[in-house]
Amino acid sequence: MNSPSIIIDEQGLRDGLQTLTRILPLEMKLDFIQRLMNAGLRRIQVTSFVHPKWVPAMADAAQLCASLPQSGEVEFSALVLNNKGVERAAQAGIRLVAASISASDTHSKKNANKTLLEARQEFKEMVSLARQHQLSIRGGIQCVFGCRYEGAIDEAVVYDITKHHLDCGVEEIAFADSTGMGNPAQMKRMLPRLLELCGTVPVSLHLHNTENKGYANLVAALDCGVRQFDTAFGGLGGCPFIQGATGNIATEDTVHLLHQMGYTTGIDMEAVAAISMDMQQWLGAPLPGLLYTLLQNKEVRLN
Repeated sequence: MNSPSIIIDEQGLRDGLQTLTRILPLEMKLDFIQRLMNAGLRRIQVTSFVHPKWVPAMADAAQLCASLPQSGEVEFSALVLNNKGVERAAQAGIRLVAASISASDTHSKKNANKTLLEARQEFKEMVSLARQHQLSIRGGIQCVFGCRYEGAIDEAVVYDITKHHLDCGVEEIAFADSTGMGNPAQMKRMLPRLLELCGTVPVSLHLHNTENKGYANLVAALDCGVRQFDTAFGGLGGCPFIQGATGNIATEDTVHLLHQMGYTTGIDMEAVAAISMDMQQWLGAPLPGLLYTLLQNKEVRLN
């Protein structure tokens, strides 16, 4: 009997860098992307097309995309938050864009300078614009499981935005625990309904580990039938516009957990951990992930 397969969408080069005060050089980004490909990652979000004034780490987005390795096996994507971002992504040659809005009106104003109602309208325009440029589009919803500014999010709002995204014609949907406030009981309550709404449209879960519940939420989501997750090498990540935001669940830690549970990913976690170690050395500070240091010691057994 074949082991169930899990799709990992690596987001360390986008989510992982956007809150860092030090700018990772373009050549290092390209080296990390090639090494992630060599490690077996087949979906990599490489950048975001946002104003460099707000996210300086993404100022080289167009140049990065023009320099990406040519591969028919790896799908590169970029985050966009408005129509201009879609246009820039199309001009840069990216074929998959992730367009995301927040379920929190307060966070929407801080993150995109738009009310939730305004963001929904522009999202519809972004999908239409992406279609005009023959881009694939992944719809995202941020702060699905809680907001640092508003607290609990009305689940009915999340379901309504999900229907809105589907009506717009997105090809997949990502539900983000942007603040790390979600818990396993919440996952098991909400995800079956969200999966039912999405039907045959693929569902991804974007988990942050701010309150150290990211991996528990991953296991709960697996039990609900989710088979695609966003991660970041070394556990990097965080939103500049969420107070106290910390990193994503770490790619190598997630892969290790999944492999122990009998799932397959096609990813070499030791190769990913080597990238995290290099990133730690470049930053001069430890990363949030836990396994990358253990995996450097060949005498240490993990199983």
